[in-house]
Amino acid sequence: MDKELKITCPDCGVILVVDRISGKVIETRKPVIEQSTGDRFADAILKVKKDKEKITSMKFDDLKKEQDKKKKISEEIFKTSLKEEKKDNNIKPHNIFDGD
Repeated sequence: MDKELKITCPDCGVILVVDRISGKVIETRKPVIEQSTGDRFADAILKVKKDKEKITSMKFDDLKKEQDKKKKISEEIFKTSLKEEKKDNNIKPHNIFDGD
């Protein structure tokens, strides 16, 4: 027989580890996730998977915002260069075969 008794609170899901002889609470284990499966190891794995998905989606969103920002900047540069080129319409570009 174990020296410890594990009792799960049906309301909050906290697991109380109680000494059978003295009746004192030895340890209080709060659930790792909201809907606990009862197995702390499985709960920890589920939490890591959820956190990993959340972090991955956050990184993806950040990268997308960064790419959109770069695209906007490059479009602005292109537009300004195009405007400048239209202003200097009469100037012929340098040809490598032309003499100095």
